[in-house]
Amino acid sequence: MTFSFPRREKRIGYDYVTPVRLWEEEDIGAKVVDPHQNFDEEVVDPNHVYSNWHLLPDLLLERIFQFLTLSERHTASQVCYNWSRAFDFPRVWYTFELYDTLLTKRKFNYCAGWQKLLDHIRASVFLTKKGSHIRTLIFQPMNNLFNLYEFLNISLYLHHHCPGTLNYVHTVRFQFACHVIDRSEELVFGTGGQILAMFKQVMGVFAMLHTLELRDLLLDGCEGMTLLDDVCVTCCETLKTLVLINLTKMSHPILHPAAFVNLKTLIISPQNISDDLMELIGQSRLRNLHIVQNKYTEHGKSLSYKVWKVCRRSNPYLRVHLQVEGPCKKEIIWQPRAAVKSVVYDSPYAKISPCIMMATVEMYKQDLEVFAHMQLPRFHMPSSFHERADSSLLLLVRQAPYIHTLVVREKVSTATVLLLAHTAKNLIYFYIRRNAIMLKADWPYNPDWTPEFYAWLCKNARSYEAMEREVSQILGHRWQALTDKQFKMIKLDLNKSLYL
Repeated sequence: MTFSFPRREKRIGYDYVTPVRLWEEEDIGAKVVDPHQNFDEEVVDPNHVYSNWHLLPDLLLERIFQFLTLSERHTASQVCYNWSRAFDFPRVWYTFELYDTLLTKRKFNYCAGWQKLLDHIRASVFLTKKGSHIRTLIFQPMNNLFNLYEFLNISLYLHHHCPGTLNYVHTVRFQFACHVIDRSEELVFGTGGQILAMFKQVMGVFAMLHTLELRDLLLDGCEGMTLLDDVCVTCCETLKTLVLINLTKMSHPILHPAAFVNLKTLIISPQNISDDLMELIGQSRLRNLHIVQNKYTEHGKSLSYKVWKVCRRSNPYLRVHLQVEGPCKKEIIWQPRAAVKSVVYDSPYAKISPCIMMATVEMYKQDLEVFAHMQLPRFHMPSSFHERADSSLLLLVRQAPYIHTLVVREKVSTATVLLLAHTAKNLIYFYIRRNAIMLKADWPYNPDWTPEFYAWLCKNARSYEAMEREVSQILGHRWQALTDKQFKMIKLDLNKSLYL
């Protein structure tokens, strides 16, 4: 490449500078190469067969893009033209999940340094273009409450002034970050004030809402009792699933769930139930009532057996489920004589004790269908027969004739596994960890057993293969103990009933 620099010419009376050309006309479009940089020429194989990922059908691309995050969707959209079109498919944006750093920009604060604050322009453009596609709106626990408030404010404004924005939202899930670690202290606080007032207004504009989930708000009594007023007016006929986990910190009864005439599933904490609510639920069409407690549940209460008796008589199809979730070390708050169909410990710290089994059998033996201990245990499990839960589990399956799902994670022997499968007449789903099964036949002889049955028990308790073969024959389908990875993937459908 050659450069020409014409000389500067001066004329009398004024200065005149001729235009300078930086390249010749024949060099336009030529590639500039740094002589000090070496490039390896790409060798193209003439026999190379390219994949056909760019020819995937739109339905498959749409399904794949739904599993990607926003940044991953943007990266995938730059692969080819077909994938770029998939970025704008409506179903790709059916679920929108808001977290701390989404739609933010860096801004310097003289007190706190650099912070990520919500970019109002970016949020407005996103909601204007994609807000009409959103069906499920999820608010993850956010530490920056200012960003949360600003997003709610922008959403409410655009909903009123930009037709179509967030008009088709049918599911809202909101979890408040009530747990803050400050130095060596753990602080737990609830929401309220302007954020709560703005969130109430946002919930009141969703006319097509059928699922509402509120977790760990820990409100005061007066705020919690008026939180769902606008929702009751707007969605009294459309709401079908309502989740209220720790809506209030103290024990305050809430009557709003009874206002939703088509409600099918109610998940609530024990501090928000009352005699009046159960009386109203008995006259409703509610089918599943989950009473859930976690580590933030401190003031739950147990209702009297007379209330549950009246509720059962008024609504005979009501199914009650008692659950403990999260890292909770507290015991379940029992509801005497309730129509409890399942008892689930979804906590790594819950243990099987004789007193728990006796209470379960005494109160729910005619109704219990599911008994489960989920998650891997984080406590010491004894190996001695008299200290294990073998006899307690066998007592449960003997006394509960309708139990069809049993999830065991504690140490038991191979003989106990055989006895559980043989004793439970209606057992269909039987999950147990292989690492928790000990190769032992340590059950003493029972006078109710025949010598042939005891010989069968001792013979098949000597190996894991014989145990799995016999259990498979008893259950009527192929059965095997689960690994820890398989055990963590267990999903229970508590709302489905197997009996009329």
